[in-house]
Amino acid sequence: MTKILYVPLDDRDCNYEFPYLLSLMTEDIELLRPPYEWMGFLKRPADIDKIWNWLYVNAGSADYAILSVDTLVYGNIIGSRIHRFGIDKCTDRLSGFRKLKKINPSLHIHAFNLAARVAAYDDSHEDPDYWENYGKKIWKYTYLADKSGQGKTNEAENKELQLLKSEIPAEILDDFLSRRKTDRFVNLSSVEMVKDSTFDTLTVPKDDTAEYGYAAMDQGAISDKVKEYSLYNRVYVYPGADEAGSVLFSRVFCQINKYRPTLYVRYSSINGPHVIPRYEDRPLGESIKWQITSAGGIITETPTDSDCMLAVNASGTEQLESSEQDSRDIAFKNNTNSEELLRYVEYYNDVYQKAIGICDVTTSNGCDNEFMENARCHGIFDIISAAGGWNTAENTNGVVIAHTIIASYYNCFKGNESKALMSDTFLVRAITADWLCQANVLPEFYLYSQEKGINPYFLKDHMTEARTFFESHLSRLISDKLGGMCKGRNITLDKVRFNWDGAFYFAIDLSLVQRSSI
Repeated sequence: MTKILYVPLDDRDCNYEFPYLLSLMTEDIELLRPPYEWMGFLKRPADIDKIWNWLYVNAGSADYAILSVDTLVYGNIIGSRIHRFGIDKCTDRLSGFRKLKKINPSLHIHAFNLAARVAAYDDSHEDPDYWENYGKKIWKYTYLADKSGQGKTNEAENKELQLLKSEIPAEILDDFLSRRKTDRFVNLSSVEMVKDSTFDTLTVPKDDTAEYGYAAMDQGAISDKVKEYSLYNRVYVYPGADEAGSVLFSRVFCQINKYRPTLYVRYSSINGPHVIPRYEDRPLGESIKWQITSAGGIITETPTDSDCMLAVNASGTEQLESSEQDSRDIAFKNNTNSEELLRYVEYYNDVYQKAIGICDVTTSNGCDNEFMENARCHGIFDIISAAGGWNTAENTNGVVIAHTIIASYYNCFKGNESKALMSDTFLVRAITADWLCQANVLPEFYLYSQEKGINPYFLKDHMTEARTFFESHLSRLISDKLGGMCKGRNITLDKVRFNWDGAFYFAIDLSLVQRSSI
């Protein structure tokens, strides 16, 4: 039994649960996580000392470790944005990684450390309290400061940059810039640990990023260090965040099994791979190449050479928010052909009978309703292994790619009913959560919460009311859209939970039950 230690980015299902559920689909691999109660909650950091001690105790018997630097230094993803740790404290915590290698020199550590985001809106829910009033101004200031530093601003932008600096209180800007300095120190120290082989690899997901700004500046600093040490094949920098645990699990899974999967990627639009998704800094096709590479696979240009297929529903013009999809113009519709993509999925299944994953990234924060409805009409959900359409494009792509790769290795789990059930349950959970819930029930709840005076980000006393709303609406959609079943099994909605007590952070528990014969 190969043992993998896993320290997630935070306590949400996408980070704490998804990689673990993927591990249950495998043979002879055990993924160990710190107890959930140690993982913190939103702005309350994880119990860092307990998690480090847990690692020290278990390192000697482990073969691999997938470790979030952000959790082990700051406490979680939110901690990287709000902490007040100095460089000395961070240095002390970083030394723990070298201690792990002393405990077990043969431990393979795959670390990931975010290039922290600078959110482009006024909301302090996941950021420092002053983000409520100054978030958008700080984002624009950092964007223009980076652009100006490259000599690419015009006169109007230079004036706006100076105006923004005068409008943001000095103590707030100093707090932000001091934290970014510390965060970059941790980023660069992590690269140093690749150089001295403390880390086998380092993945740097760029969280909600753009062409200019501090995430881009951090990437530049990291790239300089990678170039200095010639670590191009061991340090990966690309958009993403909450999918990283799943992607790195796939990578380790492939290393353990000496598996190099080839993925045939096909898009619904010829322009799709060239469109830059929201919250990202490069064309979709480039990010997908990075996700596949990071997950341990390679892309093949022909289906005959493939181990599996990735079908990508992508816009040919721009990525919209899921909440905006009903207002799509004719150009948006004319630049994509999802019908052809779905017919090819059917063809690939008939001819090759290999694993297929569907990434629905035409819209962000929820699936494309028309595409998913057409997929339902084609019976696609019964022939694919993986699907997704949640949050950012790379959140979706990373998890779907990881699931597809594992399914491909086990030949879609043919002949292994228990593993097939785990895989199918993960698939149906994604269809239910990303399509039925995020693209449909969640927007309805936002309207409902406005009418009832409920803050959807702080449900607290309204938790039971929110759960009843979600479960009743989801149960109806599961019946109406899926006929209450998928993969030949009845779907049972067990429970809707809310990570971080917010409606946006919903999590779905469901089960598939074999239909009884009459």
